[in-house]
Amino acid sequence: MGHKLLVFDTHPVQYRVPIWQQMSVDMPGSVHVVYASDCSVRGRVDKEFGIAFSWDVPMMAGYEHTVLNCEKGTPLAGWGTLTGEGVREQIELHKPDAILLGGFNYRYDAVVYMNAKRMGIPLWLRCETQDHCFPRSKAKSIVRSLLYTTLYKGIDKIFYIGELNKQHYLNHGVPESKLTPARYFTVDRFAELSKEEKSSLRKTQREKAGIAENAFVIGFSGKLIEKKNPKILYEMQEYLPAELRSRIHLYFMGSGELEKDLRALTVEAERKYGSKAFFSGFVNQSQLAGHYLAMDLMVLPSRKMGETWGLVTNEAMQSGAGVIASDSVGSSADFGNWKQFRVFKDGDPKALADAVVSLAKFERNYDWALAGLETYSVKQTSDAFINAF
Repeated sequence: MGHKLLVFDTHPVQYRVPIWQQMSVDMPGSVHVVYASDCSVRGRVDKEFGIAFSWDVPMMAGYEHTVLNCEKGTPLAGWGTLTGEGVREQIELHKPDAILLGGFNYRYDAVVYMNAKRMGIPLWLRCETQDHCFPRSKAKSIVRSLLYTTLYKGIDKIFYIGELNKQHYLNHGVPESKLTPARYFTVDRFAELSKEEKSSLRKTQREKAGIAENAFVIGFSGKLIEKKNPKILYEMQEYLPAELRSRIHLYFMGSGELEKDLRALTVEAERKYGSKAFFSGFVNQSQLAGHYLAMDLMVLPSRKMGETWGLVTNEAMQSGAGVIASDSVGSSADFGNWKQFRVFKDGDPKALADAVVSLAKFERNYDWALAGLETYSVKQTSDAFINAF
């Protein structure tokens, strides 16, 4: 009889589901996932993307799961919107060897925590909390710190997603012996493609986007919102050498409220500098590969407004693009010293331009980050949970 992990997650998430699928392959019957809601599969309106959508990858196949639909009002809209009804029954039914929690954001999470403690079942945690993604007042920091220190005392094993996440736990009294790496990853959509296929896809996508052969493509992937600060890609152009600037083709993959402003800035930049831009609109999971391959480098210039990790940095590196992230992006602490990864000061267009210049001298190389990313993979995370038994 193998061990069983009972995972309580709020809803199916495209970068967590592959873990449960991998565990089910490597150790059948080792995991059962209980979702509070399946809103991400049913389709929901994402205000920041500005559209209604559901992810187009199979999120409910290849692993055992139950959906409780313990919703009250709009799911994920606030603490009380996922209630935790049915949690105890699931624990009694599955009799797990351990329970995994993904955070403390909803009443649902609190109900899981209390029941695990009451029933004497080891409680594990993997979430993305860190201490650098928001500016906080001293008073708020103290209250937050006390709360986390108290909560973590009740957790038996913690899986950290990256360096800032690990530091957060150490800062809140968690001993190193309780910590195991299970780093943030994205499914490698390029792994099955040969070098020739990548080159062909890159060429096709660039032609489709009307990009000149000698253009230097700077990509942006995500919601076009203030938090992500896409406008800085226009501000930094005045600091670029004229020769490079005239070849710049910005590539916006995503949608959101700033699109209209960005299009206006494009007209101005083309008149002033000769640079261009392409807007792909919202791109679903299965279509990502071509867009990333079209880019020479990708920039994630987020402000200090809660960018705990920035998974697009993983995706861009899997495609072989160079990456620039602001120092407010969580993953910059992990990747900042990698060969074609640069970190610039949040909100500093000149520092961003300098980073662009330093990466522009590299040839497009599909493989530069792959060896390093093996540690940030679904297999590594799945193994971390299996080995924890």
